[in-house]
Amino acid sequence: MGANGAGKSTLIRVLSGAHSSDGGIVMVNGEVVTIHDPHSAQQLGIGTVQQNPNDGVVLDMTVAENLALDSFAGRRAGMMTSRKNTEARAREVAALLGLEVTPNFLRTTVRDLGVSERQLLVLARTLSLRPKILVLDEPTSALSGEEVARLFAIIRDLVSDGMSVLFVTHKIGEIAELADRVGVLRDGKMRGEFSKNAAGVFEWPEVLTELFDKTPSDLKHEEQAGGNEVVLISQARVFRDSEPFDLSLRDGEVTVLLGLLGSGKSELLEWIYGSRKIEGGSIVVNSEPLEISHPAQAVSRGIYLVPESRHEQSIIAGWSLDTIMTLPFVKKFSPLVLMNRRAERAAAREIINRIGVVAAGESVEIETLSGGNQQKVVIGRWLLEKPAFLLLDEPFRGVDINARFDIAETIRGVSQSAPVLVATSDIEEAMEVADRILVFNTGHVVADMRLSEATRERIVSAMSMHAHANRIHTADSN
Repeated sequence: MGANGAGKSTLIRVLSGAHSSDGGIVMVNGEVVTIHDPHSAQQLGIGTVQQNPNDGVVLDMTVAENLALDSFAGRRAGMMTSRKNTEARAREVAALLGLEVTPNFLRTTVRDLGVSERQLLVLARTLSLRPKILVLDEPTSALSGEEVARLFAIIRDLVSDGMSVLFVTHKIGEIAELADRVGVLRDGKMRGEFSKNAAGVFEWPEVLTELFDKTPSDLKHEEQAGGNEVVLISQARVFRDSEPFDLSLRDGEVTVLLGLLGSGKSELLEWIYGSRKIEGGSIVVNSEPLEISHPAQAVSRGIYLVPESRHEQSIIAGWSLDTIMTLPFVKKFSPLVLMNRRAERAAAREIINRIGVVAAGESVEIETLSGGNQQKVVIGRWLLEKPAFLLLDEPFRGVDINARFDIAETIRGVSQSAPVLVATSDIEEAMEVADRILVFNTGHVVADMRLSEATRERIVSAMSMHAHANRIHTADSN
């Protein structure tokens, strides 16, 4: 465990051979080893799943080719690489996670998949190498509850067979359920190691004292009643076979769209933002019909989206914080021809300070920040201009409790003057930020409840309604 910026991902990159260490030693089975590169880590039996799933897949290859890639690597060109052989091996690898895969899915290009599907592919590929030491960096951040349960069952089986697993997560519930020991990393140093007590549980006050400035109780909030009705969605039909629904959103409250992978929640947000078409529906904002066919039109109307994957849809490698933050409003900072860099830096600095981004300055490259601080930047840039309607898709994914607190505070601050719609698959995250919770399943709302009415049991029951068979879908399968 460790807060964003504690050094967890850096340590994992050293173990995987992606980075060289500045000092210290690594011992495997009692012997000092040197990890020069990912291949030498693999030779030592170390298998790693990085936090960003794109680090473990080839985007322009098919699902089958990715799953079978390690099996065929090193063979002469043309040897054993027919579609039949590739797909047969891919099914074997997918079966390691209990995944049901169809021919159409196997032939889908990975670039066309969502974050969750890519994460599962990386997990399956890594397990196919039969590592002795499995290193998982936030492996559940993009998975549904059912997928997490399946992963945990697999991990328990692997451990019972003698595998060592290093599991990085911010989620206390996952640690309580899965871990035998907890190590706390803070500011690049190991602050403590904790084992379960005689009752088989961790002494959480001790762990959290070493780990965070804040605890889960700090994330509780008072439910706010909404004010004026600002957004009215009518007869929205997300999928061809889903039921149409109506939805109204008010300023002064945060509405959370809670649903599993494939429920249609992301598709709904993307439709509102103009980056996706759905089967039907209309939107009225501030009593005016909204007809948007492109995100640029949405931004011009003050409708902003924080997308599901910051790496894919928000962050540009090599760019500085100020240029990334001001990109949606570039015309504001270039009234003539040249960019007003002084104004750009000042605007970025003001947002960085307001939402608590930990960075050496507004001119540093985005990759130098921890995941939580990158997410703050992605959210914070939409505060440069007052939102009329803010959409956030999985805004807490892969961030620690400190960053979650700051992000939740930012979201609730925006909601005082504009409606906010948050999509998430995590019940705990939903209850941390919501005033109103809409359970979304198979493309429509199946339950609508105030925070004061919401219980975990009631939410789980609603999320289970009309559940599909557990399988991976492509983005277009619905």
